[in-house]
Amino acid sequence: MDLSENRTNHPNLIQSADADNCVIGQQKFQTSIIIPSSDQVLACDIKVVEELHVDLVKQLCEYQPEVIILATGKHIVFPTTDILDPLVKLNIGLEVLNNQAAARTFNVLLSEDREAVCLMLIQP
Repeated sequence: MDLSENRTNHPNLIQSADADNCVIGQQKFQTSIIIPSSDQVLACDIKVVEELHVDLVKQLCEYQPEVIILATGKHIVFPTTDILDPLVKLNIGLEVLNNQAAARTFNVLLSEDREAVCLMLIQP
């Protein structure tokens, strides 16, 4: 099987991520952020999954993504299902991953020109 390297110069490509920071381009973020596939990175005031609320889920849905990637820090932590109703109504997928796996997955989606948004939870 032939393998070819796929490079993208997308401005929201994640250079590195772990539980306490995320590097996008030359900028290092040490607080939680929303990373859309085709818009500006935004600061977010929640630090843990338990703080996730339906209004923030609706805000993520406004980007009209195919999938929302929830990066929950060092370990995978699933949100309560009652706040995910907007995703079901709009047929938007949800992937819950640790921050490193979320960064890799988000970058693959960017390289495929797919619409996604990542909520990267950073715990200082």
